[in-house]
Amino acid sequence: MAITDNTKAEMILGARVWFVRAGTEVEMANTVGADKVPELPESYETPGKWTCLGKVRTAKPQTDFKTADVEGVDDTGAYKVTELKLATKRKLQFSTNDITKEAFELTFGLLEEITSKGEQAVFASGNDSVEGWLLFELTDAYRTVTGLARITLWGKLSMQNPLEAKSDPALAEYEFSVVPNSQAKFTERDLVAAAE
Repeated sequence: MAITDNTKAEMILGARVWFVRAGTEVEMANTVGADKVPELPESYETPGKWTCLGKVRTAKPQTDFKTADVEGVDDTGAYKVTELKLATKRKLQFSTNDITKEAFELTFGLLEEITSKGEQAVFASGNDSVEGWLLFELTDAYRTVTGLARITLWGKLSMQNPLEAKSDPALAEYEFSVVPNSQAKFTERDLVAAAE
C-alpha cells in the first residue's frame, strides 16, 4: 500500500540491514569496493554475498552539523547576517539482539573476518571498523509491506557500544559512518502510487 494519502500515513517504521565487506569476491574475479556494489539480496534465503546483521530493533540516521555566518547586503540594500547550516558527517545507527560474527570482530578489534576455528590476535585493529556496503531496507511494520525503500551506502561499520556480557539479551549497537559515493542510491519501492 503506497503512502499517498495523509489519512493513511500512520506507520510503524521498520528496517532490515544487510552488509557486505570490501574485498569480498563477486562474479568474474571482481571484488567489492567503492566502485563495485554486488547484486542486492532479494530474501533471507538468497542473500548472495550480503550478510543480514539481524532483526533490527532500532535504527536512525544522524547528521552532524556546523554553523557559519554569512554576512552581506541583501537585495533591499540592508546589511544582514545569515546563519548557514552545513552537514559535516552522516551516520546510520542501529541495534539488534541478533549477534553475528561481525559484532564480535568489531568488539574485540580483530583484523580479519572470523573463520571456522581460526585464530588471530585480539585488539590488533587500529580503527575497529570494517569498510563495505550497507543495504538499509525501510519497511512499514504496521502493514507488513514488503518494502518502502532501499538505500545503499558506502562507508565504515563499527560498534557504537561494544557487546556486553550480562543477564539480559545481548544487544549489538552498530554505527555506520557514511562516505560519499556516487553509487550510493535511494530506491523507492512502495512509497508513492504507481502512475496510471
